[in-house]
Amino acid sequence: MKSIKTRKDTKVEIVKSPERMRQIMELAGFKIGNVHFIKRSNGKLRKMSYRLHVHNPKYIDSPSGNSNRKMQDKQNDTITVYSTNDIIKNKRGRVIGRGAYKTIPLDGIVRVVAGGKVYKIKKAW
Repeated sequence: MKSIKTRKDTKVEIVKSPERMRQIMELAGFKIGNVHFIKRSNGKLRKMSYRLHVHNPKYIDSPSGNSNRKMQDKQNDTITVYSTNDIIKNKRGRVIGRGAYKTIPLDGIVRVVAGGKVYKIKKAW
C-alpha cells in the first residue's frame, strides 16, 4: 500500500485490489460514511452517504437475494450499502422515512470518507 499525504486529513491511496477498496469502505463501521463513485449505468459521478450493517429498517424491504448477497458482491466487485440520502414517501406523498439499499461498484469509487479520514482513490488494477 502506497499513500501520499496531501492535506492534514486527506490521503491519496493507490488501491491494488477490490478487496482493499471494500476494507476502506468498512472503516466507517456502524457510523455514516461518504462515497463518491462513477455509476456503471450512465458514467456520471454520484455522491452519497452510506451505512453498513443495517438490518430490518422500518419502511423498506431488504435487498433482493439477501441470502447470498455477499457472494454476489464478491463476484461482481460491488458492495451493498444502506444509502441515507433517499427519502421514502407513502402513496399520499408524505415523507415516512429515509434510506434505501444501493449497490456500489468498487471499480468506480473515486473518494471515500470513512473512520474520520478522507481517501482519494487511484486504482492500479
